[in-house]
Formats: sequence, structure tokens, C-alpha cells
Amino acid sequence: MSDVGCQKAGGRTQRLFRDCSWDSWIALSPPINGFRFISRPRFSFHEVSGWFILLTPLYSNPQIRKTQVMKPQPRKSKAKKTPAKKNQTTKARPTKPQPRKSSPPKLSSSVEKVTLGEASINKSDLRRLQLAWQQKHLVLFLGAGISIPYGIPSWKDLVLELLFEQAAHTRRLGSVWPHYRRALAAWMTDYFEYNPLVLARMVERDTRKRSQKKGTKKTDGEEVFLEKLRAHIYRDHRPPRGKRTTLHAIGNLIQRSRGNIKCAISFNFDDLLEQELAARKVPTLSISDGIRQHSGDFRIIHPHGFVPKKGPIIRGRLVFTEDDYHKLTETVFHWGLSEIVGELRQSTVLFLGLSMSDPSLRRLLDASRNSDIPPHWQVQRRHQVRDHEEAVVINDIENRARRWGGILGYDEQKNQPQLAEALHAVLQQADTYDRQLFETMGVKTIWVNSFDDIPLLLDRIPS
Repeated sequence: MSDVGCQKAGGRTQRLFRDCSWDSWIALSPPINGFRFISRPRFSFHEVSGWFILLTPLYSNPQIRKTQVMKPQPRKSKAKKTPAKKNQTTKARPTKPQPRKSSPPKLSSSVEKVTLGEASINKSDLRRLQLAWQQKHLVLFLGAGISIPYGIPSWKDLVLELLFEQAAHTRRLGSVWPHYRRALAAWMTDYFEYNPLVLARMVERDTRKRSQKKGTKKTDGEEVFLEKLRAHIYRDHRPPRGKRTTLHAIGNLIQRSRGNIKCAISFNFDDLLEQELAARKVPTLSISDGIRQHSGDFRIIHPHGFVPKKGPIIRGRLVFTEDDYHKLTETVFHWGLSEIVGELRQSTVLFLGLSMSDPSLRRLLDASRNSDIPPHWQVQRRHQVRDHEEAVVINDIENRARRWGGILGYDEQKNQPQLAEALHAVLQQADTYDRQLFETMGVKTIWVNSFDDIPLLLDRIPS
């Protein structure tokens, strides 16, 4: 029915009123006590249609005075009577009683924190490590970060050191100052994305080749390479002073162990852990091959080989060059892989000093996972840029943004404070990416702000 039809019909029938539009009824009705409805009420027509029908003929007739308007009575509900409130001209839509929801648990009670130095870690992570200690299921996986504070180079730096020495004998780089040769070698590796594995193969090849030119035998060329490798590993070895290291805390943890720590798997060539435990008179057994050795001494497994400061070095047990890694991955039942997978499946592993970037280790983590709950833990320092490096990083980001802006057709530029804020956001996002990534491999992350906080964490495990 049209708006005109609504006006003619007045309020004679409920059906005609329901067919009218609400906007038409408002437009045709005079003000009530000086006021006019300007929006739709929140009630339905079915609830209040009875008294609206009474209002319609009264207010449609301009001759009826406002004083003659009687207060409408609400339509009685058949289901349930509700007493009308005083001075109430409209009836709100009845609401069904909602079930009371229990309040969610507070974050402080569900995620308890433990403060260790500058770090704040989840108390549940510490409890799980303590439980593994009590059940004698704890195993330590150790990387280069344990030995670097003692002057031992990382594997990449070791390769560059050997490459730097080789460059000193070349015709092109022999006249370049030593610190520039080292800087050029590092730049070449990063800029051209050379894999250190490939460079390590070239280093060993050149070392043997040069030794053979000097009239030595082929076996002597191998010995020359191994001795040179040992010399570069321990050349700058020195215990840090006035600072408690992670290696020192590991030595204390193993010393307190009575079988609580099953073994330690070290991916380093050096024997620093053996030296640390020898100073505490803890007998150790270094394993670098698949020969089963039954002993009550604490086992330290070196799946990538062992280069002690003193003693024999067996080249066939070292995993140093690209072809060594190829042989390792091609061997289905390599003793080192078997040891790693066995501990990943049966024990709770704590990763220390490892960047977790080794694709072989990540592959073994995926292959050995047998639970949806991450059973292992790694300790990592949060992604950060040092204060004196921030300006350099921001300039680098700005230059990259300009290049991409030229490609994508953008010319907007951010100022320095905006770039600094974006940089900090990226660092926090990197923490999130790493945490989520390693949880898919069965490894939870314990974040620390400084490496000095790691010994404090290890001290709490036996308690």
C-alpha cells in the first residue's frame, strides 16, 4: 500500500497499519508533546501494534488537541505478564536471559614467568627441563657458540682463516695487507654468496697441492693439512677473564649430574668441553666413530669429527668439506646420524650455542619427531642490532627501499625515526618467525637478551 493509502486508512485496521512504511507514518504524524520520532524504535510491530493503532487516528487528525490524547495501554502478553514501569511510554524488546560465562583465566596465572638476569622466561619451560633432569632424560647438543668466547673460530671463520692464509701466497693478493686480505675474503664470501663448504674443499686441495710441490708424499700432504687445521683452531685460544661463560656453567651442570645428563653431542672440532671437565676431575669419553665403547665415563660425541689440542687426528672422521657432507648424507646408517636421531627420539634435548641453520640438523629434527608437543628446547638470544650499528642498518634499508621504489614506482620516503621504529618491529617479527618455525620441528625457544643469562638458566635446572 502506498503512503497515501496509509494516510486514508488511519488506524482502522491492524493489517493496513502493518502495510505502511515506518518512514511514511513518521512523516504524516504530528509531533507528540512537542517531539517527533526521528528513528525507528528497537521494538517490533508485533509487540506494540495494539497501542500504535490507537495513536494513529488521534494523531492523524489535526483537529484533536494534544490534551485529549490518552496514554496508550500496552498490549497484554499471553505468555507472561511483566509489570510496566512508571513513566514508560515504550516497551523494550524482551531479552532472553543469557547464561553466565566464566571469566577466562588471567594471563599471570596461566603464563608464569621466571626472571633470570635480563631475561624473563616461561616457568613451564624451566619445569620441563627440571623434569627431564630428574627423569635422567636430558641430553645437551652443543654448537660453536659455546667455544667462540674462548677464541675458537666458528666453522665459517675457520674456513676464511685458511683461505686468508692461502691468499697470502697468491700473486694477486700477496701484496695486500693482511687485515685487508681477511676483509676481502669475508666480503667475497658474503657478496657472492659462496658456500663455505665449497671454499673448504678448495682450501684442502690447495694445501695438499702446495705440500706436494715441496717434495712431500701424498700422505704427508694430508698431515700438513690436518696440522694446519689444528693450528688455526687453537691459535687464538684463551680463557675469558672476569666473565662466567656458558661452557663453565655446562661443566658445573655435568659435574652435579649423577646420570641426570645422558651425554653431550658436540658439533665442534675442539676439545674445550673435555678440558673443562678434566679441570673438575670428571672422567670423559670422546667418541668420533661408530665403535661401541662401554664405559662409565661421561660420553662426549663428536659426529663431525674431533681435533684435540694434543693427540692424533684421523682425517676420515672429519666432516669439513663439501664432499665430506655428501658422503655423510649419502650414508644411510652413518653412526653420527644414528646417534643424533636416537637421542632426538628418546631424550629431551637442550640446544646450546647452535644457530639451528644447519639443514642436515633440521632434516633430522623433522625425521625424528613423533609427538605434537615439542619435546626439545633451544636457547637463543633475541634478534637485535647494536646501537652503534643501527645508523648503518637504517641507511642500508633506505638505499634498498629506494631501489625497490624505482622498480615498483613509489617515491615516498620515511624519515629516520620511522625507519628506526620499523627496524625494531622487524626484529620482533623475526623472533616470532623463529619461534613458530622451530615449534613445527619439535623445538621450543627460550629467549634471552644476553648470553650472560644462559649460565643462570643452567644453574636452575638441577633445583
